[in-house]
Amino acid sequence: MGGIDTGGGHGGKKSVDQEIPLIPFIDLLFCCIMFLLATAVWNQLARIAANQQTPGQAPSDDQPPPEERVKLILQVQNSGYKLASTAGDDLPIPKNGDEYDVEELRNKLQERKRLEPNRQDIIVAPEDGVRYEDVVTAMDLVVGEGFPQMTLSDGATL
Repeated sequence: MGGIDTGGGHGGKKSVDQEIPLIPFIDLLFCCIMFLLATAVWNQLARIAANQQTPGQAPSDDQPPPEERVKLILQVQNSGYKLASTAGDDLPIPKNGDEYDVEELRNKLQERKRLEPNRQDIIVAPEDGVRYEDVVTAMDLVVGEGFPQMTLSDGATL
């Protein structure tokens, strides 16, 4: 046991020495450290990296302007999905009743990946009024099908 000697006990006075239980304190500290280490590993796995396009970002002067590239856009609408690009192609994927057709979207994304195997980027643009869980489902599907550089944008900035 650890103790603190505060003096005293001389000349008939009562001793004021205190004993501090260090073992339970060390056990508590050890448990806290183990908990933090265990949860730090899962922090990286549950994260989806998404960039948000914001209007008005000024390009830096020291870099040349990037070449114009065809953008791939997945619109999550109230009527279903729409896979489009700035080249002009437009592929609607309507809902099955009240549910989004996730399997058809997966097939179309796989087909698009076969056509452009080096493409890593896609823009997910949800429409106003679409449920959050449907947008997250689309984002998970896009990342899972090989488009890790996903950008989340609203439909107005496209």
